[in-house]
Amino acid sequence: MSFEKGFFNVGYLDSLSYRDTFVHRLDPRVKLIATIIFIVCVVSLPKYEVSGLLPFFIFPIFMTTVGEIPVRYILKKLLVVSPFVVFIAVFNPFIDRKVLLSVGGLEITGGWVSLFSIIIKFVLTIGAALLLVATTSFIGICEALGRMKVPEVFVIQLLFLYRYLFVLLEEA
Repeated sequence: MSFEKGFFNVGYLDSLSYRDTFVHRLDPRVKLIATIIFIVCVVSLPKYEVSGLLPFFIFPIFMTTVGEIPVRYILKKLLVVSPFVVFIAVFNPFIDRKVLLSVGGLEITGGWVSLFSIIIKFVLTIGAALLLVATTSFIGICEALGRMKVPEVFVIQLLFLYRYLFVLLEEA
């Protein structure tokens, strides 16, 4: 898949938000707050706490299953932006050389553990954000932000960004 096709296929993600499932019918404010709390909880775990991240997969699996969102599509979106995170995380094994576990001569350093922690956190947080957009229209998200007293100028800027993103993509 080309970068342009994978990154800019925003129309399909938006069309997913108009399905009629239990998750889609939830108030956008509930989904927005749940996603924000989820992301804060994921990123607040320590860098060596890989096993503590595993239960967090329940939320995206639930949203994907109940919301009838194609897993393959979400994984493709994650794959498109993953090189940016991998590029940052790949340096951890060289920087953090503290040995955390030694099994039969094989030493596992903190750098390797934090590398996997960063990648898992990336998958969980970006996946949750994608699932929010896939289950809630962008207009619904902006209306929810407005009802949550986010400054109107910020909400209007988001709406303009969203509207003109499609115009620019059509012109390109």
